[in-house]
Amino acid sequence: MPRSISPLYLRMFTVYGILHVLLPMADAEDFAAIDHVRATIYHSPQSPGYTCWVGAWTMPNGDLMTCFTQATGPVEGRPKAPKEVLEILSWYPQYDMTGLDLSNVQLRSNDGGMTWKQVSADPFKSCMNGITGEAQTALSDGTIMRGVFGFYLPYDDDAPKTGFLQRSTDGTKTWGKPEVLLDPEKFTTWPRRIRTLRDGRVVLLMGLAPLPAGKHTRIEIAKLLQPTMLISSDNGQTWSEPIAANAADQKEGWTEEYDIAELDNGDLLTIYRRANDTHRWQGILKKSGDSFVPGTAGPTTLPHSGHPELLGTKEGPILHVATSGIHWTTDAGKTWNRFDIPASAYYPRSVQTKDGVIHVFAHIGGDNPYGQVDQSIVMDTFRLQKK
Repeated sequence: MPRSISPLYLRMFTVYGILHVLLPMADAEDFAAIDHVRATIYHSPQSPGYTCWVGAWTMPNGDLMTCFTQATGPVEGRPKAPKEVLEILSWYPQYDMTGLDLSNVQLRSNDGGMTWKQVSADPFKSCMNGITGEAQTALSDGTIMRGVFGFYLPYDDDAPKTGFLQRSTDGTKTWGKPEVLLDPEKFTTWPRRIRTLRDGRVVLLMGLAPLPAGKHTRIEIAKLLQPTMLISSDNGQTWSEPIAANAADQKEGWTEEYDIAELDNGDLLTIYRRANDTHRWQGILKKSGDSFVPGTAGPTTLPHSGHPELLGTKEGPILHVATSGIHWTTDAGKTWNRFDIPASAYYPRSVQTKDGVIHVFAHIGGDNPYGQVDQSIVMDTFRLQKK
């Protein structure tokens, strides 16, 4: 159903529309998105379904994979999280998932997404509505790596209460031990994306707060989170020192939600979700040897949405995929153009397969309390065509 547009948004759109016109236009080709199709690829075994927070990647052999959080169980009559747990997690009683059967579900397709097979569903216990999913990908040797926010596992005494990585060498059927990235006595980290650069290096995108793990509330952590990267040249066996993804003189207002796309010159176009902005912010991380240096970031014409999702395509454009529309740029974000196809569902992840088809995975619904909305996992597909 169409949403009404506030007068404030209209004023902001006018201002940023003027800036958009004044920016230098690149001599770029024009592109269209064609052959768009949306299909439901998964629904929970019960209704209303609860499936959300997807990840998506391609395996070295070309297979597609997606993952997501699933919850099943009664809406009413469940045990409640202890008050002290809700307080440290800054969580809302109506969102309490305690007593539900929670699992990280993994699906695989060997026919370009036409059919899907469930590979695994590893269980976890939490009052939170997810611990992993979006930060999940395949490495060049076929190992699947995921980032987990251990702070969201209050009922698991063995789980580090900070961000950690896990690996699977059997296609997600089993997972290895937690690999903590930075000293938990000094830092709390929140993994959000794992990206691979053209030179094969792996980049972990995360939020970093200079607070010891498990000693502060979620709100306290959120106030100090800075967008940060770690880089690995050996498939995640070792990692670089933390690399700031925001300029040193811009320390306020960030979240852990941001994404990158590699430009032809090796720089990284970066889109940020700010804490209290009605539009995206954007910057460039300049390549400097084996590292990157952030430049000054600023607002774009892209409307606010959930976690930013960028996709560099074989045809050249970089896509920004969101519930506010699917946009593209060929000039490093100086101009953004919207495709004439439907916007994505909530918190999308996207990949492009070797045949050129772009696949966007997301969930129907939003950030909903359990049982409120009938959620499902959908896949949008389309191709790019030069006009």
